[in-house]
Amino acid sequence: MEGQGFKKLRAWELADDLASAVFQAAQQLPQQHRWLASQISRAAVSVPANIAEGYGRGSLGDYLRFLDIARGSLSEVEYYIHFLAKEDLIDETTDRELSLLQAESGRLLFGLWRSLKAKSSETWDHVGSSNQIRELRLETYEAEE
Repeated sequence: MEGQGFKKLRAWELADDLASAVFQAAQQLPQQHRWLASQISRAAVSVPANIAEGYGRGSLGDYLRFLDIARGSLSEVEYYIHFLAKEDLIDETTDRELSLLQAESGRLLFGLWRSLKAKSSETWDHVGSSNQIRELRLETYEAEE
């Protein structure tokens, strides 16, 4: 994928696709459920937004924290998809498509998080009595996704 920074991350790309699909499905909800459309859309958009923000923060610790937030938002999206299907507010095809996108997005996001988490534990610098994490160049981890 052409692009700079976070846009070349497959985890971001799939989360972005999920956000678009959720947004499109939410637009089809009945008027009385606009609040729910807003909730699921915000949660879905939060996933790629937090991946992007964490990437741009410049420290591995911040990046991991924002990936944790993205993972939480993705779980929220998973619940909303379940709820919409349970209440027959989306059809089976939409439920299946959104659920598959959500699951694959979760798999990639967890893989990215796990890879960076493992790298962060390799960076502890035991100098004196302080344990400080050394900042690493994030570009090192882009290819490991």
